[in-house]
Amino acid sequence: MAAFVACQAASEMEAAIRLPTMPSAWAGFGGAPGAGLWELSWLSASGSGGPFPAAPGAVVALRLPRGEEAAVFCRAVLGAERSLPYGAAWPQAVDESGELAPTAAGGFAAEAAARLYGLGLRYSGLDLVRLASEAEARLADPWDMDPAELASAALEGRLRADHLREPERVELTVTGLPGPAWPDSPYGPRVEPRPDGTATVSLPVGRVRRWIGDGYELVLAVSPSGEAGWTLSASVASGGRLGTRNVKAQPEPSRVATDASPP
Repeated sequence: MAAFVACQAASEMEAAIRLPTMPSAWAGFGGAPGAGLWELSWLSASGSGGPFPAAPGAVVALRLPRGEEAAVFCRAVLGAERSLPYGAAWPQAVDESGELAPTAAGGFAAEAAARLYGLGLRYSGLDLVRLASEAEARLADPWDMDPAELASAALEGRLRADHLREPERVELTVTGLPGPAWPDSPYGPRVEPRPDGTATVSLPVGRVRRWIGDGYELVLAVSPSGEAGWTLSASVASGGRLGTRNVKAQPEPSRVATDASPP
């Protein structure tokens, strides 16, 4: 079992982290290799650790804080970019074997908790295991919601299960895509452009979503008023921005197609 040293926590103990296998959402396709490594990190009110590279399926030892909660994250390495995290709540999600096993829904719940730890709270006051389970049961993709909104509702004492509801969605057709791309979320569909470089994606209103290609990143957002925008950027390794585009989006099943490639 590999061991990684953490930092900045006053009192720590060793925890065994079982890394998940890599989900199909980030597998190689279209000639691109996909993700082969996780990047492991953690955050609490009093400290943080990582990022550390870790292999899928490996069991590693982290030094985590004693006497307070922590959010443990693992993000898929996709070239120069990183995915949204898998995650687990320390110590709430420790299983019967004594290990902590990050999951897709656990990453969403851990991100909500991390917003509270960032305010200096040692305990989130949430049942994070249940939050992960409810989010996965109620939402096709938990990341269609903003975990910061859940953290704010929890802080104000108004978080209820009905906060977890499917958002309004719109479809947007983008152009000029250099090739296929992975979703930032493990729940999301991959983008596979047509021969003319166009692809249609479904977006939650009010959220920013990313797709990560081989050497480029596609970022899209739709405001509550229906204004949509997207940015097509080369990765840090490739250098240079490819372009941007703003359009007016409409709720599904209407479809809006941009009429030109980004400048």
